[in-house]
Amino acid sequence: MCVPGRERYRIWTTAPRPYRIVDRYAELPGEMTLVLVPDGPGSGSGGRGAGRDAAEPAEGSAEPAPGRFWVLHTESGMRIPAADVSTRPLLSDGQVGESSLVELRALRVPCGPGSCRIGDRVGLAGPRGNGWDLDRAAGGELLVLGWDSGLGLLRPVVERALAGAGRYRSLRVWAAGAVWSAAPEGAGGRPVPTGVVSPVVDGPLPPGELVFDPVSAVALLAGPLRLALATARRLREQGMDAERIQVAAHELIQCGSGRCGRCLLETAEGPVRVCREGPVLSYDRLAGLSL
Repeated sequence: MCVPGRERYRIWTTAPRPYRIVDRYAELPGEMTLVLVPDGPGSGSGGRGAGRDAAEPAEGSAEPAPGRFWVLHTESGMRIPAADVSTRPLLSDGQVGESSLVELRALRVPCGPGSCRIGDRVGLAGPRGNGWDLDRAAGGELLVLGWDSGLGLLRPVVERALAGAGRYRSLRVWAAGAVWSAAPEGAGGRPVPTGVVSPVVDGPLPPGELVFDPVSAVALLAGPLRLALATARRLREQGMDAERIQVAAHELIQCGSGRCGRCLLETAEGPVRVCREGPVLSYDRLAGLSL
């Protein structure tokens, strides 16, 4: 199948696994978080039989990177892209450590009160795409910048960073205007921060400031893509290399299966298919893009 752009993309055909919704709560308009529990063996709602197509490689690994996305298959036939925001990593075999409960942030919520109700059965396929590259920040500073709509995408990152004591020289967080930082005990010899960035905001949100070392820091940005890109440009102006800036583009994912082509970005470096090459993208792929 040929889709818009200058490349041919393979369609995901992984059969979903069955889950049941045990809780739900609203987030921002158009988003909600669902709490799921496995609902027995089989391919699940909307599936085409257990297992994977022979030509489809395994999606994910034993330790999938946070920031990848999943697809919920509802009983009515809808496909809803979702991000894993659980405190427990959701593995590609549908299992989790420590508990069977998992939280997913639905990125596209169907209209009407009858969708994704507590007790409904859904199929869950994934993980898909590319997530946050936390290895890139090992030994250096990790900057985490999240606007309201991106905080859920960054929660697993912060939890992993805090649990991995000593892996990063420091963790600096800007969360919807609030700023805080953490460093492992005994972490000495840190470079003096020479960069200062105020994330771009809309409305009355307090901007706050983050100080950082442009040479060793890696920045993760999640929120409205327009604001994240504008803030990435400010980081570049402070001396940070573009490939050390990672931007979440989950808001552009539509069908979640690689079929519709609506997540295609035409950049100066060529077409970027968010559901395939993202949803987390290095800023060097997006430099010059304005929304």
